[in-house]
Amino acid sequence: PLPAELMQTGSGKFAFSAEMVSQLGLPAAPPPKPQPEARPAVRVASEDDDDPDSGPAASWSMDASDEKADVSALLFSNRSAAAYALGKFAAADSDAGRAVALRPAWAKGYFRRGEALLALGRVREAYSFYRRAVALEPQDMHARVSCERARIMAQNAAMGLNVLQLLAGRDFAVRPRGLHPIRTRIFEFAVEMQNYVYVIVDADTRKCVVVDACWDLDGILAAIEREGLLLAAAAVTHGHFDHVGGIPPPPFASLRIRVSGLGELKRRMPHLPLLVHPLDIPEIMGANPHLKLHQFTPTPNGFGFTLGNRTHIQFMHTPGHTPGSQCLLINECRLFSGDTLFPGSCGRVDLPGGSLPDMVHSLQERLRAVPDATIVYPGHEYAGEWTSIAREKKRGFLRPAGDGPPHDQWARLDAAARSPKHRLCPGGC
Repeated sequence: PLPAELMQTGSGKFAFSAEMVSQLGLPAAPPPKPQPEARPAVRVASEDDDDPDSGPAASWSMDASDEKADVSALLFSNRSAAAYALGKFAAADSDAGRAVALRPAWAKGYFRRGEALLALGRVREAYSFYRRAVALEPQDMHARVSCERARIMAQNAAMGLNVLQLLAGRDFAVRPRGLHPIRTRIFEFAVEMQNYVYVIVDADTRKCVVVDACWDLDGILAAIEREGLLLAAAAVTHGHFDHVGGIPPPPFASLRIRVSGLGELKRRMPHLPLLVHPLDIPEIMGANPHLKLHQFTPTPNGFGFTLGNRTHIQFMHTPGHTPGSQCLLINECRLFSGDTLFPGSCGRVDLPGGSLPDMVHSLQERLRAVPDATIVYPGHEYAGEWTSIAREKKRGFLRPAGDGPPHDQWARLDAAARSPKHRLCPGGC
């Protein structure tokens, strides 16, 4: 035990009494520095203020309580962000609410509350908090994108629709545990390709359609199971291996690598309908030799598929990227475009089966006819999570291409898309 003369300070350090200092021959401690007097609260009053000691409109004070509230709000906001990152969304919502109460004019608190509520599935409430954050900080691009996302989700909920947007490397194709060199390399390639897999859900019946299930079937089915959904069908936007799986194209075909996807899904669920345009069925069968023609459900242009009573899927043939490329139009206001249309661009036409004239026709004639307010979900995360038909008519490949041969129209679209004034913001906002 320490001698009684040793005293512990509040900072956790030990201090010697004056008597011990004398006995040990230690130098005396310097005298304490004089502390400045506490400054009075800062006050700004207007010239017309008759009573400078009253009236909230005439004064503003920065005192200790104000500073404490600001610091506390910051701490609660940071703790909310940490809880959100750990998946503790209720705790994140609680802390964000405290931050809002402490600093009602601070945008970050409303943003934190919005993200927590969105994760909890309280979409409409989340949208209202995001709107408040944007009103306070209109230049915050992250808040604007999040607000737009919440608005889209609120609209989806109002019509009984839910859309799960699964991204490779984030929601599936996550690096496997243990030593799996082949699977690890496949997942790494999936992340490089930035594929989206979608799950279209009818909220009333919990039935769903998975779109372009590929790379990691276990991870995709686990996401569907976590949501308590019933898989009713699998749809394909086009037959490229990064959307359907199977044997990859040369030079990887000789390595005996197989990418998880449509073939494995059909093996696990033999009665599951495979919704594919007939022109892309041969390519899919080539990459998945065990699949037979009778196992597909052909989806020619105009084909319809219904989930429950409120979710109707219309298949639109949009060739160009491949002969059988197709888009899925949900309730005439949500478009799953595969590799036909991206924010500010479109799919490649220089791959086998690609056609520039077909792509120009699909963009200018078929997709331009879709209602402007339609939200577009692309097949890859190349330039954002979504866009809209109206936005692509303004600064993408749906803008008017003029008259003339398809190659001339394409040249005009491509030149306009490269213009700096058409740069996109994150998230496709």
